[in-house]
Amino acid sequence: MKNEKIKYIALLRGINVGGKNLIKMNDLKQLFESLKFENVRTYIQSGNVYFESTDKIESAITKTLEQSLRQVLGDDVLVFIRTIEEVEAIVKLNPFNKIKTAPSIKLYVSFLNEELKKKPKLPHISQKKDVEIIEIKKREIYSLTVEINGRFGFPNNFVENEFGVPATTRNWTTVCKLVEFRHNN
Repeated sequence: MKNEKIKYIALLRGINVGGKNLIKMNDLKQLFESLKFENVRTYIQSGNVYFESTDKIESAITKTLEQSLRQVLGDDVLVFIRTIEEVEAIVKLNPFNKIKTAPSIKLYVSFLNEELKKKPKLPHISQKKDVEIIEIKKREIYSLTVEINGRFGFPNNFVENEFGVPATTRNWTTVCKLVEFRHNN
């Protein structure tokens, strides 16, 4: 029996941000292909990669990718893996549907590699009151940020400092477009 391919999305933390860990998307695609991943596609410059693999062990895929990225970039890049179905479920859950959006509010999902051992009472608000966690499901933390004195809070730093775990964060629009992109390509 032939091994079935699983469709994944790799979310890379800190790729092409602030002049650090610069890599062209075509080079990133080639790196994934060199590791025998198939049907590799990238979405926007911030390190979102679709690929297929028969490997069902996400931690093994993560380790392989992090080691390869370190060799290529000379720096640590954290990798967060989700199946396509998991990302579709994230979008379907949409805990933001009751939030009145405004230009002074931004919506985010922070991705973790493991579930939090201890979850806070929600909503969980940062000390500066610029980040509010509204939902925690499995390995995702849903938050919103508000504009204070012309600046928005950024949930990734808050999540990592508050819970002592690595994370990568995408805005809600990008998360939704990851699903759309998958269906349109």
